[in-house]
Amino acid sequence: MSGDLSSGEAPTPVDLVVVHAAEVLTCRAASGRGVRGAALGRPERLADGALAIDGGRIVAVGGTAEILARHSGREVIDATGRLVTPGFVDAHTHLVHEGFRHEEWGRKVLGVGGGTGGTLGGGIEHTARVTGAAGDRRLRDGALARLDTMLAHGTTTAEAKSGYGLTPVAERRILEITAALDHPIDLVGTFLGAHVPPRGVPRDRHLAGVVAQLPEVRHLAEFCDVCCDPAGFTPAECLRIANAAHEHGYRLRVHADQTGHAGGAELAIEIGAASADHLEHVSDRAIGMFGDSATVATLLPGVSYHLMDMVPAPGEPEWSEPRRPWLARRYRRLIDAGALVALATDYNPGSSPTLSMQTVMQLSARLYRLGYGEAWHMSTINAAVSLGRDADIGSLEPGKRADVVIWTVPSHEMVVNQFGVNLVASVIKDGAVVHGAERPVPVASNADMES
Repeated sequence: MSGDLSSGEAPTPVDLVVVHAAEVLTCRAASGRGVRGAALGRPERLADGALAIDGGRIVAVGGTAEILARHSGREVIDATGRLVTPGFVDAHTHLVHEGFRHEEWGRKVLGVGGGTGGTLGGGIEHTARVTGAAGDRRLRDGALARLDTMLAHGTTTAEAKSGYGLTPVAERRILEITAALDHPIDLVGTFLGAHVPPRGVPRDRHLAGVVAQLPEVRHLAEFCDVCCDPAGFTPAECLRIANAAHEHGYRLRVHADQTGHAGGAELAIEIGAASADHLEHVSDRAIGMFGDSATVATLLPGVSYHLMDMVPAPGEPEWSEPRRPWLARRYRRLIDAGALVALATDYNPGSSPTLSMQTVMQLSARLYRLGYGEAWHMSTINAAVSLGRDADIGSLEPGKRADVVIWTVPSHEMVVNQFGVNLVASVIKDGAVVHGAERPVPVASNADMES
């Protein structure tokens, strides 16, 4: 991947080389944008692999002997016995909020009513209330602490939505706090003014307020998201917002068909949205449409797991409506149809309180029966496509940003196979180690590195 070797030339100095990795998993797409179909299960793996990094960018990827013949690192990381991969791209999070919803979830486990929300909209309104009551500093510090956890688990780029405001002033505040966060993880802002209809506000007035706010917060958000779902808004209502957002230069995302089929996936594809997320109730028609679409189908296994969609509720017959095979079959059909599929945490305090993309990959295999390579491609290069950043991140290729994770295990399969423990050894962001114990050391010569 680094080009032809030229004998007799002195190695070119670079800032950093990572050498002798048990496996380098590149996650690169062989052609086009992202990885689809059968290719998802065939990731590129380099044994005794190495990277050359300079100026925060990847200069070369290949075998250790090849890289050392071409590049001499001013510093080196010896990755013997370790896996090296791209950093995770988490393309769906609700990062800025206050409070938790453990009481609500505990009652759901026992099959009793009450709690803080009880329904999707009720839970979101509870979080909006406590978020509105919290000070800016508390919201900022909470978001930074979550970003620290995400980084420690291998995430180097993340999308961050508003949506826990439900009023124009509160939505803008969340976007402003997000934009001001100073952290190694790169954040992509999304305006989600149309999350759920707030109680006590006429729907048309709320929608008009969202549309009116679009030009005011454009500098704070790259994307506009809409929730096309029975608990959210109709396709016509979402289209009203999407058309206005497009006029103001936003790219589009859609919360689609989570609690029931509402035509959200079809809408997302028809308006050219970058991503349609959730898809628990995706229709047969939409599955076929994804195959010929650039819209990424983003699956959120943390939601399926935490909301216990895969098991009967208390008092239900054990085999009533077996959701797990149903979801696994649906999502397999998406892959077989040629859809561009990604994974994300959907981090939020109610339906998916996980910050770890490792956990997401592990759940995707257990709940959706995704293979090792499929989970990795969906968490890196395909997620980068959904954010419009696949030319810059999401895979280990020359010219891309040096966002790299070094793991405590020697193979990519082990990260998905194991669970319940953080397997990250260190994280490199833009060519600099920003987390972990694997620190580069000065190197005197190539001979020293090869010995």
